[in-house]
Amino acid sequence: MKLVSFIREGRRGYGLLEGDTIVITDSLGGREVGDEVELMQVRLVAPLEPSAIFCTLVNSPRMLGVESREEAKKMLGVPKFFLKLPQTVIGPGDTILAPKSGIRPEAEIGIVVRSPLKRASKEEVRRAVLGYTVFNDVTAPGEMSGDVYYAYRRDPMDGKIKKMAVRGSHFRNKNRDTFSPMGPWVVTTEELSDIQGLKIRSSYGDKLVQDGHTDELVYGVEELLAELSNVITVPPNSVVTTGTIGYREAEEASEYKFGVLEAPMVVEVERIGKLENWVKAE
Repeated sequence: MKLVSFIREGRRGYGLLEGDTIVITDSLGGREVGDEVELMQVRLVAPLEPSAIFCTLVNSPRMLGVESREEAKKMLGVPKFFLKLPQTVIGPGDTILAPKSGIRPEAEIGIVVRSPLKRASKEEVRRAVLGYTVFNDVTAPGEMSGDVYYAYRRDPMDGKIKKMAVRGSHFRNKNRDTFSPMGPWVVTTEELSDIQGLKIRSSYGDKLVQDGHTDELVYGVEELLAELSNVITVPPNSVVTTGTIGYREAEEASEYKFGVLEAPMVVEVERIGKLENWVKAE
C-alpha cells in the first residue's frame, strides 16, 4: 500500500493511494473513514510530521573513499548517526532554499517507525517498521566550516595533547529550513518487505549526481534500528534514514557540492517513488 498525506481545503488529511484515488483514513496507515477523493483534487505533502529524524552518517564505501563494503564496515565499527530537526521537513513539489555556498542532494530511504523501540531485537525492528519513503538529506558542505573550532585534544596518532581542529556537529550544513524533503508517500512493508537491491539515484538540473543500488549500503534496516535503539528509545512516528550511496564524480565526498542553480532536484528509489523539489537561493 501507498500511504499519503495531503492538503484539501486548507486541512491535512491521510489516505491510501489506489491508482488516482485516495481512500481517506483517520491517520497515516489508520482506519478507513468511508470517503474518497481524487488525487488531482488535493496537494500531496510530506507523508508524516515526524517526531524525530535520525540520519545515518557515511553508510557506503564511496562516502568513505573506499571500494569494498567489508573495508568500509571495518572503518566505521558501528553505525553512526546525527539528528535533523523535524521543522526542516518539506514535501513533494516544495522549494529547497539553498545558501550561497552551494548544496548537494543525498539520495536516501526514510524508514518510518510506527512503534517505540528500545534495545530491540531484529524481529522487534521488523514489526515496528511501517514502511519506506524517499528522503533527500540535502546538505550544504560549505557551511560546515562554521561549526569547526580549535581545542587542545589528544592526538590519537601519537598520544600527545596539541591544538587541533575539531569538526563540530552537523548543524549549519544539515539543519536548515527545507533541508529534509520526503515523500511522495510511504510504501508499506506489506508491499515492500526488503529494500536490498533497489536502484537509487539523484539529479540536480540536467546532471545525474548519484546512480547506484541500495546493496551498496554497509548497514541494513535491522542493523541500523537495533543499534540506534541501544542508544536511545526510538519514538513512534519517527524517521530513520539509511545514509546515501556516494557520488559518481566526487574526488572527496565530504566536500562535493554544486553552486546554487534554480532547477529541480530529484531523488528516485525503485519501487518506492520519485521525489522532486525546486531549488532557489535563500
